[in-house]
Amino acid sequence: MNIQHKWNFSIGIMLCFLLFIGACKKDKVAIPDVPFKINSYYPNSGNAGTLVSIVGEGFGTELAKYSASISGKAAEVISATENTIVVRMPEAGVTGVLSINYDSRNYDLGSYTYQALSVKTVFPANGPAGSQIRITGAGFSSTTGPATVFINGKPALVVSVSDEIIVAEVPEEAGFGPVTVKVDGKEAKGQNFTYQAISSIKPLSGGKNTKVTINGVGFEELAEGNLIDFNGTSAIVLEATKEKLIVQAPDGVNTGPLSVNINGQKIAGPVFTVVAAPMIQVVTPLSGPKGAEMTISGVQFSAVLDENKVFINGVSVDVQSATESQIKLLVPGGTGSGLVKVVVNDQATNGPQFKDQTLGIISVSPDNGIAGTTVTIKGSGFSASAANNKVYFNGLLATVKTATENTLVLDAPSGLSTGDLKVVVDGQEALAPQDFRRAGMSTLAGGPNSDTFGRFNVGIAVDNSGNVYIADRMNQVVKKVTPTGTVSVLQSNGANILFDTPYGIVIDKQDNIYVSDIGRNQVRKITPSGQNTVYVAGFAPGLMTFDNAGNLYINVVAAYGGMYKVNTAGIATKVSGPSWPMSKPVVDANGNLYYVDSGSSSNNAISRIPVGGGNEGYFVGSSDSGFDDGIGFAARFNSIAGGLALYGTGKLIAGDRYNYALREVDVANKKVSTVVKLRSGFADGAFSDAKIGSMDDMAIDKNGIIYILDAENKAIRKVFLK
Repeated sequence: MNIQHKWNFSIGIMLCFLLFIGACKKDKVAIPDVPFKINSYYPNSGNAGTLVSIVGEGFGTELAKYSASISGKAAEVISATENTIVVRMPEAGVTGVLSINYDSRNYDLGSYTYQALSVKTVFPANGPAGSQIRITGAGFSSTTGPATVFINGKPALVVSVSDEIIVAEVPEEAGFGPVTVKVDGKEAKGQNFTYQAISSIKPLSGGKNTKVTINGVGFEELAEGNLIDFNGTSAIVLEATKEKLIVQAPDGVNTGPLSVNINGQKIAGPVFTVVAAPMIQVVTPLSGPKGAEMTISGVQFSAVLDENKVFINGVSVDVQSATESQIKLLVPGGTGSGLVKVVVNDQATNGPQFKDQTLGIISVSPDNGIAGTTVTIKGSGFSASAANNKVYFNGLLATVKTATENTLVLDAPSGLSTGDLKVVVDGQEALAPQDFRRAGMSTLAGGPNSDTFGRFNVGIAVDNSGNVYIADRMNQVVKKVTPTGTVSVLQSNGANILFDTPYGIVIDKQDNIYVSDIGRNQVRKITPSGQNTVYVAGFAPGLMTFDNAGNLYINVVAAYGGMYKVNTAGIATKVSGPSWPMSKPVVDANGNLYYVDSGSSSNNAISRIPVGGGNEGYFVGSSDSGFDDGIGFAARFNSIAGGLALYGTGKLIAGDRYNYALREVDVANKKVSTVVKLRSGFADGAFSDAKIGSMDDMAIDKNGIIYILDAENKAIRKVFLK
């Protein structure tokens, strides 16, 4: 019985002891462990009373728990925050190791030297190469040699020095480390300096909301510590590390340098160029199977591959190659049908719909033509049986002549008009990448083996009903050609009108016809009712044009004969400026006169007389022949014998005879571009096949159809551009 009591008592004592030990362990774990992290201290030298700053993280803030010593002699801790502890060096101290204690924990900081040389402050403590820092302290002056400064061990250029102040320039690639001053064999170390630089930005172009990565050194890890501007416009920092910042280009961004400002120190970076959002022009194919190569053509793409992102129906697709105008990729399949979207440096644009299916059109060659033009369609998913493929030109069904799974060959149908080209196979529909344009050349009347017209003809005109008139010089008449190609002779009171040498022809708004007869030195006027009268006489009249006010401008067919202006009363006055104009002139809606001068520019430039007078002898082109598109004098023609015509708002068409080309002139910016370039000969069809013998004059009807007098082939050629 007693044994049992003793056993219970012993167990009780043991349990109490274990509980006590457990409680002690809990109390010990509960004691907070302050995570001291000491980064640096400065200065590392000075006299008694010098204040040394200890910089780091996680310091305790209870001043009473601190003590410090230098070589065993007590030093006063005068302040403590979570990041900085300040210690005052004692009197009668000895050079040695500076230590600090907190709550019975000891930390040796490093050596401190008692000497006159001391670095107290460095301002600013950050900056780029070439910026200046101001170092304060004591003992900087010397009679034996100048003070030297090092930043992180790299020598800095000393700009000025006194006993207490040094101004130095930050060297390239200074890095992060202490500022050290050396004088007369002595050395003093100050606080750490942060070198800052921008090494690159990516991308280098974009627009509002473009995310730009700035690479470099010395950035603040807190985003708000980095102030970013794009050419003076502030931007938002999205992410920040010491070596990388990600920022968003702000609203109102404009081209100029990007800079980072940290603690008042500005670091200049590369130029960020503002560009417009990308624009998709053509996507081919607009449908197709997995593995099909897609080509996206447009503007403002990036030549840097990873700066382009493509989505089909919201699904990201890897880009295979990229230039500023073209992106290529492989259709991954499984995207479903939806929009093609291109994002370049966070600027997005939507393109056409893409259908995820077997049937697709990759190319159409040619992509323009007239009825009867042979067209080859390349793609996928076609039927090898020609009859099973339905091809529509703007809704008009065409007959497929031959077919394979990847190629269809057919002729463009009669009644062709500009519009979409569609292939239908087994219920699937596929659109061509671009509309098929009714474009090309046909012969309205005549031809090299025809006697419809004589040779050496010069003038052509078209009336409000689409009838075309040609001055048939050899046959001494004016021929009328209806829109269907029926040819007749211009008559008055039921009889053919005979001329001596008909040359130029022009028609006014009321369909009155004016014919220049150089054999009789007169211009004849023939009204719609058939009245035939002399309108003006007294000089050899050539090609002519009207202005909106009804004034007639007439070239004189004579060496350096100039040009006359004939008002509505029939009174002729000489136009100042033209020397020897031979091609048909033109007057725009504002009253500016454009002409081609053989005497001053060898027929290779367009001159202009603006409203109010004056003469621009070389508005576009020069006297040198050639074939170059360009602006102003940079453009080259090879005889604008085909004349001039208005074409759309602010545009001219010039007939470039020996280049066999129609050239467009944008009047506002003097830009010359080639609309069509043909070859010598005689052939109708798409522009890739069409040939022409010569361009001697032109006229344009109200529908934009261009009629060219091809005197070499004794024909009137009809050009469709739309």
